[in-house]
Amino acid sequence: MNTTRRTPPRARPEPPLWRTMERYAGGDDGAFPQLHRMVAPRIRSRLARMVHDAALVEDLLQTTFLRAHTARDRFASVADGADRAVEGWYLSIARNVALDHLREHYRRERRHASMVARDDTAALGVPARLPTAEELQEANEQRDEVARCVHEALTELPATQREVVALHKLEGLKMSEVARRLRVQPGAVRVRAHRAYKTLSNLLGGVRPGTAASAA
Repeated sequence: MNTTRRTPPRARPEPPLWRTMERYAGGDDGAFPQLHRMVAPRIRSRLARMVHDAALVEDLLQTTFLRAHTARDRFASVADGADRAVEGWYLSIARNVALDHLREHYRRERRHASMVARDDTAALGVPARLPTAEELQEANEQRDEVARCVHEALTELPATQREVVALHKLEGLKMSEVARRLRVQPGAVRVRAHRAYKTLSNLLGGVRPGTAASAA
């Protein structure tokens, strides 16, 4: 019985970084996984020293590789033994990505501080102060009072004017549609509407501006 132990085959050594980069820069997308594995730890370490946020580091790492990918055809071929040139190129891109993020973050913080100083809550997206229960009740009472006044004023109108207001304001029909509904000339409808709104304006003179029309 042959008891000779077989020596496991040795794993093929990875090509140098510069060679992998040369393939990738030449358009070989199959070289990217190996390239990523070789340079990502250094890039991640550089970014972590600048932003101190693990999740953000990963986002900026992907942005770095994306920028490098779009510029890979501009990466000059390097001589044998120039792995540091490849690392330096990626680290330079990573540094710019991090600085862009930090500058944008600083600008946002300054805008936020300026809005807070101006008490510009609308620009900040902060809702205005919610009304109290007493204010809501008062608003409801005022709305009910306006509606009562409007409907009382409508009863003072002649029937021909009242039906024009009802169709135009309450049902939202255009004047031409009101004319067709009532089977009268559009000019006659406009005359009735003008007289009706003038009468309502006189009758509702004591109602707060802007509320009568909405109640009608």
